[in-house]
Amino acid sequence: MNMTIPGARVIDVRASLPRHKTLKYGRRKQTDIRSAAMHHSATKSGSPEAFAGYHVVTNGWPGIAYHFVIQKDGVIYWCNDPEAISYHVGNSNRHALGICLVGDFRTQEPTAAQLDAANRLIQHLQVQIPTMKQVFGHQEYPGYAWKNCPAFPMGKFRSDYSQYLQKAVDKVKTPIQVPVAISMNGSMLSVSGFLQEGVSMLPVRAVANAAGGKVEWIEQTKDVRVNGRDLNEKLISGSAYAPARELATALGLQIEWDQATKTVRMMKGSVSK
Repeated sequence: MNMTIPGARVIDVRASLPRHKTLKYGRRKQTDIRSAAMHHSATKSGSPEAFAGYHVVTNGWPGIAYHFVIQKDGVIYWCNDPEAISYHVGNSNRHALGICLVGDFRTQEPTAAQLDAANRLIQHLQVQIPTMKQVFGHQEYPGYAWKNCPAFPMGKFRSDYSQYLQKAVDKVKTPIQVPVAISMNGSMLSVSGFLQEGVSMLPVRAVANAAGGKVEWIEQTKDVRVNGRDLNEKLISGSAYAPARELATALGLQIEWDQATKTVRMMKGSVSK
């Protein structure tokens, strides 16, 4: 699943969080997901590691309950595969994806950064998982009317999200960007690019770092250079993306395009023509 979200920072902690030694969450198809469930941690602070430890050690669950945790600074932590049927909304677990904002919103307010990140995350997930059409608060699921979670008005959240989504749609000036996977010397990178008007655009710094290239930012002209070579880059939310073949040339790499998997394969050697 592509988790490159423009304007948001996503940290993948799926492999590092505490897990139960023997128990594992069940699995589902992405098409089983019908809604995003919003939670608050009910703690004034916290981390995915702390929540996972509590859920595993104290509750005896297979792992952390949430699929995503959003810190107060807006950083999104990816905690479970969407396909994991984690424990967060009881009998609705099979069809819900859990998003937790850190904080006790009975006495605090979500930060602007958290709400912005939540909006960006939901918008991204609804593109990746088209069946996830609805957004509910924990207390709106059957059997949880008694629970004050996420403890902020979901009606207002959905209204604000609708306005946010409309603004995002209004800003779109380019064709739909199709996600592109990246392979470097046979290993898949954790980042992705996108197809735009038939051209594969790749994240410059991530690809250059993986290939051992040198990246320079020229402040005066707002340009990016790789190994001293200028690129026709595009800046998106502060990150530079460049055409795959230009980037490969600057890095001295061969490049192949796998149409079936939408993957750019880059390898050491002479650049193909």
